[in-house]
Amino acid sequence: MKEIKQKYKDLLQSYIGKIYTKDTLIDEKLLSDICDISRIEKLEIAVISNRKGEILDIRVSDSQSGSVEINIDSHNMRIIHTHPFAPSTLSEKDMLFLQKNNPDYIIAVSVMDNGIGSFDIAYLDSGKICNEHYDYAGYINKYGIMDKINDKIAREKKNATKLIDTKSEKDKAILVAVDIKRSIINMTESVEELKGLCSTDSIEVVGVLTQNKIAPDPKFLLGSGKVEELKDLIAKTDANLVIFENELSSSKQSNLSDYLNVKVIDRSMLILDIFAKRARTNEGKLQVELAQLKYMLPRLKSYVNTSNRYGGGVGMRGPGETKLEMNRRVVEANILKKSAELEKLKKHRELNRKNRQSNTNPTVSIVGYTNSGKSSLLNLLAKDNIYAKDELFATLDTTSRKVWMGKGKEIVFTDTVGFISNLPHEFIEAFSSTLEECIYSDLLLLVIDISNPDYEMQMNVSIDVLQKLGSTVPIIKVYNKVDKVNISDFENKLNDGVVISVKQNIGIENLKNKIIKFFNNK
Repeated sequence: MKEIKQKYKDLLQSYIGKIYTKDTLIDEKLLSDICDISRIEKLEIAVISNRKGEILDIRVSDSQSGSVEINIDSHNMRIIHTHPFAPSTLSEKDMLFLQKNNPDYIIAVSVMDNGIGSFDIAYLDSGKICNEHYDYAGYINKYGIMDKINDKIAREKKNATKLIDTKSEKDKAILVAVDIKRSIINMTESVEELKGLCSTDSIEVVGVLTQNKIAPDPKFLLGSGKVEELKDLIAKTDANLVIFENELSSSKQSNLSDYLNVKVIDRSMLILDIFAKRARTNEGKLQVELAQLKYMLPRLKSYVNTSNRYGGGVGMRGPGETKLEMNRRVVEANILKKSAELEKLKKHRELNRKNRQSNTNPTVSIVGYTNSGKSSLLNLLAKDNIYAKDELFATLDTTSRKVWMGKGKEIVFTDTVGFISNLPHEFIEAFSSTLEECIYSDLLLLVIDISNPDYEMQMNVSIDVLQKLGSTVPIIKVYNKVDKVNISDFENKLNDGVVISVKQNIGIENLKNKIIKFFNNK
């Protein structure tokens, strides 16, 4: 340690070896002490800890040297150092150290005459430097940063142990949509949404076939002429899969598959396949399994035929690429078993919810049609990097983050699974425990993609699902992706909400103010 007053040296050394909670960036008393000493002695002070929360060392350096020298193995370590009478901006030397040694994070705290100032944090995530600035280090543990760090560490561990998958060739699919008595409001948009689902499930679309009919064909749904056209299209495109926008009965699915000699599934089976791939938590996997079991039970014969002829793959796999059970008695028993397991998890979730409510933090659920920008909005509010991608059902499991809104407000925001039109009731029942997060929130942000021509239909679908869940929670409508439209085209249609662009950071402060105003008036 550089020469400082003995009482300060003794105080700093007394912290070494102590273990603090690993879910905070730094103990607030320790932070206060190193900032006070740094200000008085005009020296940089660095605290080095490990993932257990143990303080390994405290280093002191002349503030003119640019950075405290760290010469221990700092991989997986946490480093916080002061910048006396200087901005909290991390130096080039800090960044080089980060890239070379890969600590969990490096934090610089600005210390001024009037006390603790701002802080900057940098860390590596998938090889990319994430560098963030926060205005006041006194609230260092209130910004939800450790949630991001823990998520990053979990991803690193998963990637380190994950075996390299050898990817098989993509399935080639022909999409079919049959409009019975104008039951499909917008054929073009329905087909485009189905294409989006295929893209999410890594399926290549090689053809589209549509038909308007007064009544469905009792054998094939499609008319006989269209079935022949579909068979020719399969031969021309070398397709191995046909996906119907319409829900298929067991007999129609079997009849089509037998005649066309390829696997035939419907939109619901495709969605379930995406769910099976995306489920990460134990509860998410259970919900997917239960939805699959309930959906397949009345269609078991066609599932068995498809499995015998085409094996696994799209529509035939459970979470984690497990094979779906085909025995009726086993399926019925599994439905009861999975329902009981979910009921236990539901009670556990209710207990967690009560604990959150007892902590008096207001709660906000972000809801809306799939791919409307919910996860991206949470990322922006929480300065996080939750998985968000321009695809349908990028998010399946719920994610909660504490967000410091200023003015004494810390709010818990929860991102939820996206809604979609014509979602079978089995899906809503299976995911009820997750969707119920919405019902028990203090406020809902209903995110609406106004760049989609069918945004009003998507908004109504979302509201309908909320009503089915029995939600009476107040709603703020959030019209997203304003950067992609001409706002004058909407006249006065958007006056009942907040207009934003997550991508361009437009209207976010207005949204924050509206949320704060809601809770101040509550």
